[in-house]
Amino acid sequence: MDVAAKVVSDHPALAWRRAGLMHITGRSDGPPLVSSLPLTAAADGALGALRALASDHALPANGAVLLGERARLANLSRGGRHSANRSCRLLTTRTDWIALNLPRDDDWTLLPALFQRPADDWAAVTDIASQSDAATLIERGRLLGLAIATVQPPPTKSAPFTVRCARPAAPPVAGRRPRIIDLTALWAGPLAGALLAACGAEVIKVESRQRPDGARRGNVGFFDLLNGMKASVALDFHDSSDLALLRGLVASADIVLEASRPRALARLGIDAEAAIASGATWISITGYGRDGSAGDWIAFGDDAAVAGGVAMAMRHAWGEAMFAGDAIADPLTGITAALAGWAGWRQGGGRLISIALSDVVAHAAMLGAAAPIRAWQRMANADDAPAYAMRSSAIASPPLGADTARLACTAA
Repeated sequence: MDVAAKVVSDHPALAWRRAGLMHITGRSDGPPLVSSLPLTAAADGALGALRALASDHALPANGAVLLGERARLANLSRGGRHSANRSCRLLTTRTDWIALNLPRDDDWTLLPALFQRPADDWAAVTDIASQSDAATLIERGRLLGLAIATVQPPPTKSAPFTVRCARPAAPPVAGRRPRIIDLTALWAGPLAGALLAACGAEVIKVESRQRPDGARRGNVGFFDLLNGMKASVALDFHDSSDLALLRGLVASADIVLEASRPRALARLGIDAEAAIASGATWISITGYGRDGSAGDWIAFGDDAAVAGGVAMAMRHAWGEAMFAGDAIADPLTGITAALAGWAGWRQGGGRLISIALSDVVAHAAMLGAAAPIRAWQRMANADDAPAYAMRSSAIASPPLGADTARLACTAA
């Protein structure tokens, strides 16, 4: 039987409810709503392709369930113009709507520079933004390293990733496990690594000792889902011997997953071009792409989804711009990155695949015509099927750096 046929793919309205996404979509004082975009279908399609390429293994039954995992584990709630985790807000300005995401404590210290006056809470942010020019805030915010985006409609044309080949090697030997070096944090990249581990790959998660993955401070069950099947290496990026180990690990990789600004890795002596020239598949996850000034723009799942057209699509459907799902760009990108990485390795490597969160969402948004939203809502409201069974992590994530010494010995 075709393994792709095993993927469960329900109607987008039904999948939205069964994945727990309807519960976190809509105003906090209003009813749960469906999304007008076929985002669950995009997730199902990408996961189905990965399942076919990887000969099934231990992948989940569909992609839609991955979109709602964090919200269900963390018991998040819908907030309308506030993201489900409450770190991102849709704000009106004098000229346009914008999304501002402040998930890090340090982000709040940058607000006086963004607004040119103090702003200590969301009430002040909302008031000051309403008196400001959107383009000025976007430009200034990106220079400051804040995650900020304009609310805009889904594009009419978009690609989920771009590929640049160097010198593809011969296809891998049948039965050999690829080695993945996972340099990512939070959600999109770690999910890609988890899916590749489920495909049978050896995945090594590399973190800074001083600044480990911030998701370690979040829901433990969710972190285990993303990282339980990986080895853990912790390094001091200011130590020459640790940097030598990092370069050795990257040199040994079949697939590299990273979500850093290109210049950040260059400062560590990590050369993507050299890696792909030697036959690796390099997966670069960014908010808006690697090239030009956009390569320095910061993005997280909720604001990137707004940039990809989700909030505007909800406005067209429901009369009000709002968030749909939970940081939906992250899991969509994670599935896409896993598919791109496995496909690149199967084809012999030697390529750099640039995946932008905003582009993945934009591409998913344009996969179907505008939904008959009232009919979709009635369909979801009438559905009494059980929610999708969530994945369970049978393996707890190893302590930070648990495998550093072992892998240092093998690299020596």
